[in-house]
Amino acid sequence: MSNSTIPGTGFPPRSLRVAVVGAGPAGVYAADLLTKSDPAASGELALSIDLFDRYPAPYGLIRYGVAPDHPRIKGIVTALHKVLDRGDIRFFGNVDYGTDLDLADLRRHYDAA
Repeated sequence: MSNSTIPGTGFPPRSLRVAVVGAGPAGVYAADLLTKSDPAASGELALSIDLFDRYPAPYGLIRYGVAPDHPRIKGIVTALHKVLDRGDIRFFGNVDYGTDLDLADLRRHYDAA
């Protein structure tokens, strides 16, 4: 991303803000793929990604429901954990979509949801 200003605004460029509702495997992988996209990986596009989930910890039913102690499930949790441990994706738990925040909130604070 260039250090100039956004055309017509005079404001410096900022990260593209993305909200992902649901921090199960699909949400975590979607956020991971966004960070690995060509523009983001090359530094051409700065991203700020926030994951929201109603549960206090990420990974959805993989963690809370579907045989969490099964070896294959543990492998998936390990892979998802590595994505969030990188530090380029933030997780916000105990956030109930529709109660704590809604689409209007996301549109007000994010470029994409």
